[in-house]
Order: sequence, then C-alpha cells, then structure tokens
Amino acid sequence: MIRIILVLLVLLSSLASATFETTGFDNWFLQQKDWVRTSETIAWPRLGWAEAKLGNETWTDYELSLKIKPEEYGEDGAVRIYFRTSAPFLTYGLHIQEDKISLNRFDGNLGNWRELGMADVGIKAGEVAKIGLKVVENEFTVFLNDKMIIEASSIKYKSGGISLWAENTKFTASEFSIKGTEDETKITKTSGYYPKGDPRSGGVNDLMLIYTNYGLSWSGLDALPYVTYMGKLDGAELPIYDWFFDSFLFLALVGPNGTAFDAPSRGTPAAKDEWQWFIDSLYEENRQLAGFERAYEIGKNSLDLKQKGKVYIMIPNPMAEIKNFGDVDGTGSLNFSWQDASKATDHRFRAVKWYIDQVTERFKAAEFENIELVGFYWLEEMIHYEIPGEADLIRKVSDYLHEKDLKLSWIPWFNASGHKDWESLGFDLCIHQPNYMFGDAAISRFSDVTRQAQTYGQGIEIEADGRVFSDRSRRERFINYLRAGVTYGYRTEAVHGYYQDAFVFSQAALSSSPDARELYDMVYDYVKGDFDEPLGAKTQYNY
Repeated sequence: MIRIILVLLVLLSSLASATFETTGFDNWFLQQKDWVRTSETIAWPRLGWAEAKLGNETWTDYELSLKIKPEEYGEDGAVRIYFRTSAPFLTYGLHIQEDKISLNRFDGNLGNWRELGMADVGIKAGEVAKIGLKVVENEFTVFLNDKMIIEASSIKYKSGGISLWAENTKFTASEFSIKGTEDETKITKTSGYYPKGDPRSGGVNDLMLIYTNYGLSWSGLDALPYVTYMGKLDGAELPIYDWFFDSFLFLALVGPNGTAFDAPSRGTPAAKDEWQWFIDSLYEENRQLAGFERAYEIGKNSLDLKQKGKVYIMIPNPMAEIKNFGDVDGTGSLNFSWQDASKATDHRFRAVKWYIDQVTERFKAAEFENIELVGFYWLEEMIHYEIPGEADLIRKVSDYLHEKDLKLSWIPWFNASGHKDWESLGFDLCIHQPNYMFGDAAISRFSDVTRQAQTYGQGIEIEADGRVFSDRSRRERFINYLRAGVTYGYRTEAVHGYYQDAFVFSQAALSSSPDARELYDMVYDYVKGDFDEPLGAKTQYNY
C-alpha cells in the first residue's frame, strides 16, 4: 500500500510540473506599440517607460541570460528585469543603472520595495553587457558578463513570469534565452475582472456616469463629446471622428431644495415628490435622455451607427429614516421606518416598484431610436446590513427587474460593506471604486483595489474631478488611473465606470488649453485600448 501511494505521488508531481525553454523575442508580449522587435532583438527607441512580458504564473525555477545595451539613460533612468511576477509589482526585480545593479523585492507597488542585494557595477550607456539570472527555489544568483555579482534569497514569491521594463531609458536587448520548470500547484488563482461586453451587464464596455443633479441639464451638444470622439474645435466646425462611450448611467445625488437621493448625510432624504422630479427631468424635452438621443443623431451625420447607446438609470435610496414618503398606489403614505422589518421592506419595495414602472413606461413611450434601457443602478454605495431587511429588499428589486428583462448594477466605494457579496445580493454588474483621486491614498491603492476586483469578479471605476485642470498633482492622480489600467491589466480585461463630477471630459474636449485637451484625448485612447503608459511613467503624450 505504501509503495502504491508513493507511485501515485510521483505521478501527480510529474503531471503538475513540466519544463520549458525558449529563445529570442517572438513570443514576448509588448505592452506598448512603439517597441521595435525582430526575432533576435527588442528595442525601446526613446526615453520613456515601457514593458515587455514573457511567461505565466506557473513558471517556478529558471535560468535566463540576455545582452543589454542601454542607448541612453534619462533622469533616474534604469532597465529593470522583473521575475517571479505573480501580479503587477508582486515580484522580484533587477534594477540596472550606469553605476550599480541591485536585486529587490516589490510588495505591491514601485514605492514599496526591499533591497535584497547590490553590486557597485553597472552598464554604461552605449556599452553591451551580458546579464544572467539563476532562480532556484528561494535562492537567486545574478551574473554580469558571466561573473557572479549578487547572491540573495527570499521565500515570498514562488512562481511567475518575467518582464523587461524601460524606466526613462532607451535600450536594446538581444541574445535572450531561458529554460526552467513550471508547476501549477504553486500558483494562486483568482476569478478575474468582470469582463467587458458581458451579457450579464447587457453588454456594457465603458459606462459613463451622467450626473443630473438639480440645476444640471444635458443638451445634445453637451452629450456629443461623450457619445462621439470630437476633434479640436476649428472655428465653428465640430469635427467628429468616432463613437466614444457605449453606455451611460443617469443619476443624481441632489434634488430640489438640497434633498439627498443617496444618504441622509448629504441632506434631507428625498421622498416621492423629489423622486418624481428626477423622473420628470429625465424626460424633459431636448434634455437628459433626449439630449443623448440627439447626440446620436448628430453623430450619425458623420458615422455609421453600429449599435444603440446603452442606458442605466439610478434607483434612489429608499432611506429607512423616511416616515412619510407619499402615496404611490392609493393605500396611503409609505413609511420606511417601521420597526417591523418585513413591513418596512414592503413599503420600501413598493416605492421602488412605483419608480421603476414609471421610468420604464415613459422610456417605452418616448420611442427613442438610438438609445436603449438596459437596467437600473442601486445608488447607495454600501450595504447597510444593520438595517433589517436591507439585503432582502435589494434581492426583491433584482427579481422584479429580471422579470422585466432588465439588469441591476452597483458601484460601491472602495472596500465598502457588501461589495464581496454583490452577486448573492442580486446585482448583475459591480464596478469597484478605487477612490484614489479624491484624498491622499498611496499609489498602492491600485494594487489593493485590483486584487479585490479580481478576487470578486468586479470592474474598475475611473475617477476625475475639476481639479485636473488647475492642480498638477490631481492631474497626475487621474492619469495614474489610466496607467494602472495598463499595468494591472484592467484597461482591456475589465468593464469600466467613469466618474467625472459633471462635464469634466467635455470641458477638456472643447478647451483651447493643450493640457486640458490632452486629457480628453488620453481618455479616448484608453477606451479604444491605445493608451499604453505603465504605472510609474511620466506623461509621454504630445498632441
């Protein structure tokens, strides 16, 4: 019996592990379009930031060699070789400069690192040198021109691929080879991001948040820079080159007299009259929904319409503090604050049902040709489990929407209560907010939010506010969302929401300031998958 068990263990081990070997650069993934590649070389042709990747999370032990020729170092310039990368910046890396080479461990971002070893030799600009790296279990050995220069050890990262990183450096790599083993038992798998175009969301790729707070109004011209990608203004001409965002979420936080739709912390909770105001405002002639319908009509004069714009509409939070909501069905005013949880939940649901029915009936009556109602959005950004019946209410709303063949979406703030439970609560789409833009969160916030999003199958929100025009640090914070999308893979892999206060992107589109206009062009390139600056870069755009 013992012999049989040992044989089985050997067989299982052989199935889990295998060997690999590759040479040259044909199989590398080049993150940026400006890389220059042949079978035998890759070159980053200008001072800047870029990444080329090879391998996967099953790679464990390996030995590699390549020749590096730094053509030019910029300020703080370096060439990095990352290895055993399990996720962006969860990795080890060689940091190659003119006067030294160091071996470091990175724990989530470029700013969180620990030096494991260092040699007082480097590679001068214009010189060619051979780098060797041997990775065996917890031991790492670095060679320069076949001479051992660093020995180090670490137990943290067990497996992962490799990458070459240009850090404000122009360089060429050649004569690459690697061989090693891969082992599926040493990796940690996650569910991955919520994908673009998923049928569960109604096919959403990029969901633009359209705020219609009391006093805000969207005409066809207001909507045009979001529905279409516009060129720079040329006199009275509005050049239109492409379609832009494919989906739009209409929502408001503030109603008449400063009432609040999301939470009592913002103002007096909105009741039936304010809910009715929001519904009426959505269907105002030539504004809001009709404004976006008109923008599509304008766009069709220059472009072929491939698909209708997808629309989500908010559901105001039926706050438990409301005792006199109003009458929606002839039975008297609703009370959301009953001590009896089932009774309070029933009243809250009846208000939401009345609201959904009005919105859907009026959308159908409007007979829009260019936009379609895909679903609704739960406005409150956390789940109040302390309110009896809260989770049951959301599930009940979800069931009702599904009966109407509509979706229920949600965009919780960073690490909000209930975000891990979004599927069991009945949401069809969940997009996680990084909330990096607004305070002083460290750049590691992107590591944190993407780990959560990948673990729980969520999308990622891109966030901006008006300070991007006047505060350089806030502008950089916004661009970091786009860079992180490249580095952490959510640019192409995850569905997105876009928060921008109101009109920030259209202001950028129509601005005579090159810096402001640049932001609009960056967002368009990002949506189309062409923005390719990695996190840690400084802006390379020059429109």
